[in-house]
Amino acid sequence: MSNKSLPSGTSAGMSLTDEAIARTHILALIHRYASLAREESDYSMITELFEKDGIINFPDGRQLAPNQLKEIAGGNPPKLLRHHITTIDVQLVSLDEAHSQSYIIAGTHMRMPDHWGRWDDVLKRQSDGRWLFQRKTIMAEQIDPEGWLAETINLAASANKNERE
Repeated sequence: MSNKSLPSGTSAGMSLTDEAIARTHILALIHRYASLAREESDYSMITELFEKDGIINFPDGRQLAPNQLKEIAGGNPPKLLRHHITTIDVQLVSLDEAHSQSYIIAGTHMRMPDHWGRWDDVLKRQSDGRWLFQRKTIMAEQIDPEGWLAETINLAASANKNERE
C-alpha cells in the first residue's frame, strides 16, 4: 500500500449485519495486536493473530514471519512499549479479504513518542469465520533518533553488516 488513502471498499455482497460483524472482528484483531505488541510480549499470542504463512514487513526492510518477531528487539528489548491507535480505515475487498490502514503513535521507556506512522494490513477471513492478518506492513513516518526503535534498527544494521564481513 502507498501513502494514499485506501480506495473505498464495498460491502462485497454482504448484508449490513454481516459487514458490521466483519468490521467488528477486524477492529478487535487490530486492537489485540496493538495490546500484545509491547515489552515482555508473549510472541506466541501475536503469532496466533496471523495466517500460517503470514508476514510482517518492517521499516528497515526486514520481512519476518510472525514467529520471528522476537528478533526485532534482539538484544535490546524495550522496558516499556505501547502502541496507541488513532484512525483505522477498514475496506472490505471481498467476502474473505479486507485491507486496513491504522495510524499509530508508539511510546517507549526512551521517548514518548518514540515513533509513529501507520500499519497497512491485508486480512483474510478463515473457514471458521475468524479474521487473521495475512500481511502487516509497518510504515514509520517518523522515528525519534534518540528513541528505542532507532537504536534497535541501528543495532540490527550493525549486526547484519558484521555478518556480511
